[in-house]
Amino acid sequence: MNNNIDDNGNQENTHPIYTETKVVMDYSTDFPSLPLNAVSGSTKGSGVALKPSVKCSTVTRRITLTASERAGRLYEGEREMDCAEESKTSRDGSLCIMVTGKSPNVDDAQARLIRELQTQITLSLKIPKEHFGAIIGAKGASLKKLEADYFCRVIIPKEDDGSVKIIGPKIHASKCCDKILEISRERSKTTSEDLEIPRKFYPWIRGPFNENVERWTNSGNVKVNIPPVNVNSEIINVNGDRDDVIKVVEEIKRIYNEKLEKVRTLSTKVPISQRRFIVGNRGSGIQEILKATDCAVEIPTDDCDNGTVILHGDQERIVDALSMVYARAASILCKEIPCPQWMHRYLIGSKGTHLQQLFPDKVALKIEFNDNGTVYIEAPQQEFQTSLATLEVEINRISSEMDHQIISIPAEFHRHIVGKGGSNITKLRDDYGVSIVMPPEETNSLDVIIDDLISRMENEKTRDIIIEHRFHRKIIGPKGESINKIRQQFPSVNLFFPDANDSDCDIIQIRGNKNEVDKVYTYLTKLNKEFIESSYQETAPIFKEFLKRIIGKGGVTINKIREETSTQIDLPLDSSPTGKVVVTGKKENVRKAIEMLTKIQEELANIVSVDVPIPPKAQRRFLFNGRRLLTDIENECGNVFFNIKEKSNKIVIRGPKVPVENAEKLVKDLLKTLNEQTEEVTIEADASYHKFLIGKQGSNLQALREKYPTVRILFPEEKAENANSINLIGKNDEVAAVKKILEARVEELKETVELTVNVPLEYQRHFLIKGSEVLKEIQTQNGNVQIFFPKINSNSTVVTIKGSEVCAKSAKNRIFEIVEDLKAQVTIEVIVPNKYLRNILGTYKNAYNDILKENNVVVKLPDRRLVEEYNANGVCLGDIINIIGRPENCEKAKIALLALVPVTKEIVVSREFHSALIGRGGKDIRNLQQLYNVSVQIPNESDNSDVIKVIGLNDKVDECIADIKARVEELEKIAADNILKSFKLTVTIPIEYHQKLIGRKGVVVAGLRNKYDVQITFPKDDDKSEDIIIQGYEKNCNECKEDILAQVSQWESMITRTVKLDPRYHPRLIGTGGRNLRKLNEDFGVDIRLPAKNAEDPSLVVIAGYTDDDILNCIEHLKIEEEDYIDLLIERGQYTVERNVTPVQIQVKRSVEITGAPWQVNSHEQFPSIGSNIPVITLPVNSVWGSRLHK
Repeated sequence: MNNNIDDNGNQENTHPIYTETKVVMDYSTDFPSLPLNAVSGSTKGSGVALKPSVKCSTVTRRITLTASERAGRLYEGEREMDCAEESKTSRDGSLCIMVTGKSPNVDDAQARLIRELQTQITLSLKIPKEHFGAIIGAKGASLKKLEADYFCRVIIPKEDDGSVKIIGPKIHASKCCDKILEISRERSKTTSEDLEIPRKFYPWIRGPFNENVERWTNSGNVKVNIPPVNVNSEIINVNGDRDDVIKVVEEIKRIYNEKLEKVRTLSTKVPISQRRFIVGNRGSGIQEILKATDCAVEIPTDDCDNGTVILHGDQERIVDALSMVYARAASILCKEIPCPQWMHRYLIGSKGTHLQQLFPDKVALKIEFNDNGTVYIEAPQQEFQTSLATLEVEINRISSEMDHQIISIPAEFHRHIVGKGGSNITKLRDDYGVSIVMPPEETNSLDVIIDDLISRMENEKTRDIIIEHRFHRKIIGPKGESINKIRQQFPSVNLFFPDANDSDCDIIQIRGNKNEVDKVYTYLTKLNKEFIESSYQETAPIFKEFLKRIIGKGGVTINKIREETSTQIDLPLDSSPTGKVVVTGKKENVRKAIEMLTKIQEELANIVSVDVPIPPKAQRRFLFNGRRLLTDIENECGNVFFNIKEKSNKIVIRGPKVPVENAEKLVKDLLKTLNEQTEEVTIEADASYHKFLIGKQGSNLQALREKYPTVRILFPEEKAENANSINLIGKNDEVAAVKKILEARVEELKETVELTVNVPLEYQRHFLIKGSEVLKEIQTQNGNVQIFFPKINSNSTVVTIKGSEVCAKSAKNRIFEIVEDLKAQVTIEVIVPNKYLRNILGTYKNAYNDILKENNVVVKLPDRRLVEEYNANGVCLGDIINIIGRPENCEKAKIALLALVPVTKEIVVSREFHSALIGRGGKDIRNLQQLYNVSVQIPNESDNSDVIKVIGLNDKVDECIADIKARVEELEKIAADNILKSFKLTVTIPIEYHQKLIGRKGVVVAGLRNKYDVQITFPKDDDKSEDIIIQGYEKNCNECKEDILAQVSQWESMITRTVKLDPRYHPRLIGTGGRNLRKLNEDFGVDIRLPAKNAEDPSLVVIAGYTDDDILNCIEHLKIEEEDYIDLLIERGQYTVERNVTPVQIQVKRSVEITGAPWQVNSHEQFPSIGSNIPVITLPVNSVWGSRLHK
C-alpha cells in the first residue's frame, strides 16, 4: 500500500488494480524445431559458441521468399553455379533455399536467385545526365557495387534520354532508387568550371609561393587544377562546392583582368650557366622576385639554346625585377680549372677532411670533381676569388710535391705484388713512402698507379712532449675515442706514442702542420696538468684484517667513500705481499678519503697513535727518496704506518700497540743517530748485482748491520726510477766503512771469468725454445752474464759462461738445478672437468700463473677436440691435464690446481628470506657475488625449494656461506620482531567518537601511532562496527588502548543534547575547511558532532559540553543562525518543496495456453515407444540442415 498526500495535505491510500489477460501460443510457430542432427558447439556450461580458430572457407546462406514475393516461375533446382543448393517449400507457399560454397560464389548465387525467383519491378528515375558519371564511378565500380548490394540491374540511358531504370525486387529496387537519388543530390551540390587563361598569367593566379591556391584549397571544398609547365594546355579547372567554386572563379577572373591591362613584357640575355641561380632552390628565387616586385620571370628550359629571360609585370616595377634578376644571376660565380684526376683524392682527403680544412664554414661553396680532369668551383661573388685562389694554390702544391706514374704489369703478377694479406704491397708503401693503387680484378686492367711524395711540406714540423707513460692510455681513450677527437680537430697532425710495453719511455712525438702542432702541444700540456692534479696518490694505512669490514657488505661502504670523495680506491689482491690500499685523485679528495677510511678502522680495532717530534733536518732525511727510510722501518716492524703532515714537526706512528712501540724505538734510535754527526751517501751498482750484495735470505746485509749498527742500507725497489742507487745513512765512520765494503764487492762482481758446464744434448733444447726464454731469465737474474750454447748438430755438451765470478757461479748452479729438474722430471695426470677450464684460465688466470712459477712445473692442457673421446678407463680425454716437473712439485701443483676448480655447496635458507637476499632488482645478490667472486643460485618460487647453491673457490664459497648465514640471522631477528609486532588488540568505542579519535586530517590517530609505535585500524564508512583494531607490541597496544579509553571516558563524561538543524545549514555551520565549526567549539567550550552521510535523520546534530549553560547558549546561537540562513534561501526562491504523486499501479496477471504441443497429440516421432519399428529419417551427409561444426 502506498501513502500519497493530496493538494489539501490529506493522506490517501492507493491500491494496485489487477487485470487478467490470456495468451494463446502455438507450439509449432512459437517453438520451432531445431535441425535433427544439430549438435551444440559450445562447451559445457557456456551459453556462447566458441569462435573457430581457423575460419571456414565455405559459407552457408539462407534465402527465404514468401508466397507474395515469389515470381510465377518455379524453382528448377541446381543450376550451373559453383555452389551447392537445397530448397524447401512450406505449406504457406514460402520457398527456403540454402546456398553453400565460397563466399563470392554464394554472393553471386544469391543475387541471381533473387533476380530470377523474386517478383521484379521496374522503376524509372529522372537524373541529370551530368550526374551519370558519379553513379557509374571510375571504370564502372560504383554501378557494379550498386547492383551487387541491392540485387538489381541499373540501366544508364544514352545521352539523349535522362531516365535511369532500376529492375529488381520491390524492396531492393526502392532502396537502390533512394541511393541513386542520394548520389544525385550530393552531385548537384558541386560544380566544375573550366577557365581558358594564357600561361603567362599563371604566376599571379598561383600567387607568390603558391599562396592563392593554398588559401583556396585549405577549406577542402575546392580543388584548383592549374596545368604544369610540361603540359601543353591553358585550361584551369576549378571544382568543388558550388558556392566556393563561384567565389574562386570570380577571383581568378578578377586577377586575370587586372593583369591583362597592366602587364608589360621585357626580355634580357642571361648565360645558360647563370639561369639556375635566378631560379634558386625549387624555384624560390623566382617566387621571391614575384613577391617583392609583383613581376613574373619566365626562364627558358635547359634544352633551349635561346638564353633570353622574359619578365612580365607592371611597367613601374619591371625595372626593379630586372635588377633583382641581374643581382641573382651575378650573385654566384663558377669556373672550371684543370686538375689531373689522380690529384682529386689528395684534394678531398680522408672522408673529405682535407677539403673541409681548406674551406671551413663555407656553406655556399660548391666543388665538383669531374672525370675529364677538371674541378668545377662555384661560390658567392664575395668569396669566389679567395676560394678559387686557395684551390689553385693547393693544386700547385700537390703538383710540385708529388709525382704520379702508371706502370703496366701483366695481371697474373698483380697478386704476387700484393702478397699474402697485402704484406708485400704494404712493405713497398712503408719502405718508399708511396701510395700504390692496384686495379680491381674485374677490370682486367694492367695499370698500377704509384704516387710519390717528392719533398716534405715546408710548413711541416715535429715536436716532442714528455708525458708520463701511465697517462698515455688516458690520452688514447677507450677504443681510441680521445685520440680520434684530437685527430678530427687537428686533421694534419699525427701523434706517435711509444710501445705499450716500453714503460720507461714518456715521449710523445707530434708531427704535422706548424700551427696545428703548436696547438696540439698546448692542448696536451693542459691535459697533462689535469692528469697530474687528479692522479695524486697516497697509501691508506689500512690493516688487512680490517679490510673486509671497511669494504662493507657488497662493497657498500667503500663505494660510498668513492662517490663522496670522487677518488679511485684500489684494494690489494689476496696475493699482495704489502696489502696496501692506494687512493688516487685530487690531493684534497685523497686526504679526505684516507681520513674516512682511517676513522672506520679506528672504530673497528684498538689502534694506537704515537707522535714523535722530529727536527726539520731529520724530517728531510725521512722524506728523502720517496720515504725509503720509513718504508724500511715499516717492513721491519710490520703492521705500522708512518705519516708526516705538511708544516708539522711530528711524525705520527699508527697501528697495534706492540708494533707501534717497536717502530717508535727504532725511530728514536735513528733520530739519536741523525742528531750526531751523520752522513748519507749513494753507491751506484747495477740492479742485477743487488741480490748478491744482499745475500741469500739477506745474510750479507744482516752481517753488515750487526757490525755497523748505526748504518741503514736502503736498496731501491724493483721498478724505482733510480734502480741502480743504494743509499747509506748513519755515522760518518761507519758509513765510510760500509761504503768501502760494498764498492769492493761490486768491483768483484764486475771482474770477468769464464766457466764451463756440461749440459746433455737432450736437455739443451729446453734452454733455447720459446725464444730462449729460460736462458734469458738466467742471464737477467745473474748479473747479465753471457751464456754460449754449442751450435746445433755439433754434438757438443759444453756450455760457456762469461761474467763476474759470483754471477757466473750462480748461473752455473742455476743451469745445474734446471738439468737436475729435467732428469727428475715426471708427468702426472689431473682430472679437471673441461667445463671448468675456462674459469681457471680466465677468472683465476693470475693464480694459475703463480702455480706454474712457484712450483716450477709445466702444464699441458687437453685439446678441445677430445671433449667427446674417452680412454679405456672411461675418462674423458678432454678432462685430463698433464703436469710435468719434479714429483714433489707436481703434487703441490696438482693440489693447488684442484683448489682452483669451482666447488658447489648448498645452504638451506627458508623461502621467505629469498627475496630479501636477492634485494631490489637483484642488487644485493649481485654485490654478494662480486664481493666473493662466486655464483649464487637461488631457486625459483615454482621450484618450492629452500636450498641455495654457492659455486666458486672453496675458501670463497665458505666465506660467502658464512655471510649468507649472518644475513639470514639478521632476517630471522627482523621476522621474530615482526611476529611480536603482529599482536592485535580490539577495543570497542562508540561510532560517534571515531572521528574525534582520527582527528582533522588524521592528526590525532597519527600522534597515537607515533607515540606507541602501533597500527590503528578503524572500521570502514559502510561498516557499522564499533571495534577499533590496534596492532603492535603487546605492551604498546595495551598502553595505547588505555590512552584511547581515557580519552573516550573524558568525552562520555560530557553532557550531550541533540538539536535538529536543517541539513542545508550544515555547510554554513562547518565553514571553509571546518573553520566556523572549530571557532564555535572554542567560543562555547563544546563539541559539535554533525550526522554521518548515511544517518537516518540527517538533521540531527549532537552538542556535548561540560556545563548545561554552555550547551544551551550554543544551541540558541545555532538556531538563530539557522533561521537567518533559511530566510535568506526563501528570499532567493530556493526553499521549495516538490510534490511526488505516486500513480495508480496496474498489475496485469497473465495466463498462457499452449496448443499443438507434442504431448497433446499422438506423435511417435517425438515420443517413440520402445521396440516399435519407426522409420528413421536419414539426412544426406552434405545436408545444410545439420550442424557444420566438426566433432
